[in-house]
Amino acid sequence: MALPFVVALRGYDMRQVESLFAEVDEAVAADSAVLRAAARDTLRATTLRRRLRGYAPRDVDAAIAQRLAALAQPGTPSGPTRPPAITPLPFVVALGGYDMRQVESLFAEVDEAVAADSAVLRAAARDTLRTATLRRRLRGYACRAVDDAVAERLRAL
Repeated sequence: MALPFVVALRGYDMRQVESLFAEVDEAVAADSAVLRAAARDTLRATTLRRRLRGYAPRDVDAAIAQRLAALAQPGTPSGPTRPPAITPLPFVVALGGYDMRQVESLFAEVDEAVAADSAVLRAAARDTLRTATLRRRLRGYACRAVDDAVAERLRAL
């Protein structure tokens, strides 16, 4: 099972994360209070191992928080609750890449404008993309992938 997490240096063990989320997502979708409680306890008790190459800890930690919030809510009467959607940016973390926080905030703003029906928001997002100067960091998102995504977003706007 491939989870939509960024692969990073010194990330969480991918197999351990995948097996943990398979178990938890099954419990989130179940209508059983016992399974949900067990999954909550599993999430809280699990200590994820770090590997040289693994899932970005920030993304995994955010997904764990989302799952805990979903498990705290009872299933809806019309059916089981679905796991929360996770849509991190699909960029590889590399040495000498763009500042991750700056890229994430830029794409959050642009994606919001792409989803909106407002021509004014779309024009502002297009101008923001064209004038954005992304800082480079020792560890950041791969430049070529970010540049390609910027060009793709410009075409979408």
